[in-house]
Amino acid sequence: MSTAATSPTLARRLARAAAVAVLPCLVALFVAGSSWDRGLLPWNPQLADLDVYLRAARALVSGQDPYRMGEALPFIYPPFAAILAIPLAWLPWTWTSALWTIGVALALVAILHRVGLRSWRLSLVASAMLLVVDPVRGNVEFGQVGVFLAALVVLDLLRTPRTDRWPTGIGIGLAAAIKLTPGLFAIHLLLTRRWRSALVAGVTFLVATAIGAVVDPAGSWQFWTGLLGGDTGVGDGVLYLYNQSLLGATARVMGDTTLATVVGLALAAAAAVLGVVAARAWHHVGDEAMAITVCGLATLLASPVSWFHHYVWIAPLAVLLAIRRRWPTWFVVPAWLFVGWAATSPYAFLPSADLVELDYRWWQDAFSVVTPLLGALVLALGWRAARMVDPDRPVVDPDS
Repeated sequence: MSTAATSPTLARRLARAAAVAVLPCLVALFVAGSSWDRGLLPWNPQLADLDVYLRAARALVSGQDPYRMGEALPFIYPPFAAILAIPLAWLPWTWTSALWTIGVALALVAILHRVGLRSWRLSLVASAMLLVVDPVRGNVEFGQVGVFLAALVVLDLLRTPRTDRWPTGIGIGLAAAIKLTPGLFAIHLLLTRRWRSALVAGVTFLVATAIGAVVDPAGSWQFWTGLLGGDTGVGDGVLYLYNQSLLGATARVMGDTTLATVVGLALAAAAAVLGVVAARAWHHVGDEAMAITVCGLATLLASPVSWFHHYVWIAPLAVLLAIRRRWPTWFVVPAWLFVGWAATSPYAFLPSADLVELDYRWWQDAFSVVTPLLGALVLALGWRAARMVDPDRPVVDPDS
């Protein structure tokens, strides 16, 4: 066959590959630009959370307090998170927004590919589809950090020969230094007797936190002492409908009382324990991808505040449900129900303003707590399903 004949074919293949490669990036840019009733052109997304990160970074550099910026949305992360945002803080907003949004799309591609989608093309297409479901879409619209944190954990624990040169645990330590809840993955490492990796995660967290303390000692003191005193940084936001954590669900149903807080914290602790126990069970049958996913789900249930757009762990869960074909139906059906519910947020029709959640009727309360209850059910059934898996059978079906 001549070169002239093969060149158009190669060019068409390259063009198709390029089109697929940019697809999730284009979808993410569209979602960001068309949100909040803004016109798509000129492209000027809101990305409210990203704006908070950038303002905190500028405050840090100028010697101001990032926790007292006097804006509607407060900065509620450790100082180390503000330090990481410094390189983006002085770029033009459009450039920063575009880089962040494309980064979210590519991080999602990496997550899906690493948890089990063998084809990069399939990973790209699946990512483009998942970018429009509520949690991932919300991550894009708000400029949230959740997908990046999930990618740090997934890429840290699911290794390839190319990435195996770095000690396992660095990604988990960095994620926990940015937002504390990924620290649950360090407990997962301990329960699965990966002592060195757990040590690396702990040391990485401490070093990153120490950097934050050196750069902003007053802010670090304020953040950590406030956290130890029970200050989540969101105030009455714990009660809001879109807080889909177990603590938030308990507060809405039982009211803003001390008893509700105690019960909610107990349920959150139970979810954390159940999550790491289920993760350990999946790890022992050789399915580390599922172990990571259920542990990630547990971080959402156990956190005091888990907004609807924090539920990005449904993306790898959906992939695993699609490619694992030997799991029992009594687990798969509720798991898909949970994914569908979290992906579409059917409770969004409920009123949510001025703490109206405290006046919900019984059926409104019931609608508002389905997400965390289904999530807890998935953890419990997942633990049982893992105990029934034959560890000698391949994790992935040969034709998946």
